[in-house]
Amino acid sequence: MSSGFLESLPEKTVFLIDVDDTLFDNDCFERDLKDCLLNLFGPDGVIEYWAILEEIRSSSGFADFLGAAQIFRLKRDQSPMTQELAFFFRDYPFSKNLYPDALSVLRSLKSHGKAVILSDGDAIFQPIKIDHSGIRREVDSHVLIFIHKEKMLAKIESLYPADHYVMVDDKLRILSEMKSIWKDRLTSVFVRQGHYANDPAITARYPRPDLAIERIADLVDLSPVKFGGTVKQGEPNDIR
Repeated sequence: MSSGFLESLPEKTVFLIDVDDTLFDNDCFERDLKDCLLNLFGPDGVIEYWAILEEIRSSSGFADFLGAAQIFRLKRDQSPMTQELAFFFRDYPFSKNLYPDALSVLRSLKSHGKAVILSDGDAIFQPIKIDHSGIRREVDSHVLIFIHKEKMLAKIESLYPADHYVMVDDKLRILSEMKSIWKDRLTSVFVRQGHYANDPAITARYPRPDLAIERIADLVDLSPVKFGGTVKQGEPNDIR
């Protein structure tokens, strides 16, 4: 981490880092899950499970993979074959899906402030993913998982009070909502990874973040001009 970066930060800074498609390649995980479903149940099984998953995502705001598996099991007349999904989730090698240098980024941030994982997700699978991937250990168990994290800012402030927050996420919607509340107390960092971040129809709906980077590894090489709350929303930045 550069000395200029350090000089630009307020004295007490908390880094809030998303997980899916920010530190962890969730698109890759979903492809692996689809391959598993295809091998076990054929193309119809993939379509059926994914329809359930998207319905849950639409109603709850997050992807509940285990909840979808429960409903899928019932729709498959409780076939013993559906038990194989349990072993897929249990044995999945989560660490292989970490983006390059993801853990190194956390170590760097942790040495210059408090690094806190801030994720949306369910109560079982998301904590397991964060733990088994090595992320939880890297942030000394400072992990927050909510249903709608952008609506939990008061809770976040009470748990991790700070002069300044840095939110790192692949979703402009999340960043813009948090920025609208915390304003200059937040530096929003958009990571252009995953299908949400690379969908022009989605990104066009929201204001520019304070900073955009192409990959999470770029977070360790930020200049003071671009960080620490010095770039105002809407001004020119790295977003292209």
